[in-house]
Amino acid sequence: MRFWKIVKWTWFPVLLLIGIAYYYAPVTFLKGVEPEDIACITIFDGNTGEVSDITGAKDIAYITENIQSIPVRRTGISILEMGYRFRMTFTDEKGGVVEELTVNSEDTIRKDPFFLTTEEGGLCFDYIWDLMDAEHDFIGDF
Repeated sequence: MRFWKIVKWTWFPVLLLIGIAYYYAPVTFLKGVEPEDIACITIFDGNTGEVSDITGAKDIAYITENIQSIPVRRTGISILEMGYRFRMTFTDEKGGVVEELTVNSEDTIRKDPFFLTTEEGGLCFDYIWDLMDAEHDFIGDF
């Protein structure tokens, strides 16, 4: 009977510690994916509504390696938050979705239900912006 009492009073603190460890653990996107495995990156610009399909091997490699190389940590909850800059969908040659994430700024990724911030270095936000700008011939910067 004493054993069950101990179990009854320790399950919540143990689950709480596991949740805290999960929240603060570093996250790496596209883990185990080679840039050659990605056939297309579809980017939706949340500010303008424009959609671009990035299929160039050089561009795919640059974006994929950048996102893989930068560790991020969860910094907040994104539930009920609206708006974003670039929603990116990585697809393979068969059309299957490899990863979906949202790049909000040069140091923030949104992967529901969390916001994640880079620990060091910056994301390729400007590179993506330039790709979108070149494809849609925007006039001026926003």
